Amino acid sequence: MGLRFKSFRRGNIIGLTMIYPDGRCCNVMFAEVPVDRDWRADVDFYDEIEQAYKKRLRRAFQN
Repeated sequence: MGLRFKSFRRGNIIGLTMIYPDGRCCNVMFAEVPVDRDWRADVDFYDEIEQAYKKRLRRAFQN
């Protein structure tokens, strides 16, 4: 498949970027975490979204 995913954090924003084999990037998701900096629930949610996106992408390439 050749696609890679990279996550990043800027302040209270976390994001997921998809990197194509030719080096182009596409922002897949951005999420804002609470001001109180309680990341636990948000990181779990973020991981679930990342896994769901990867699963959906694999299905799209199989069809």
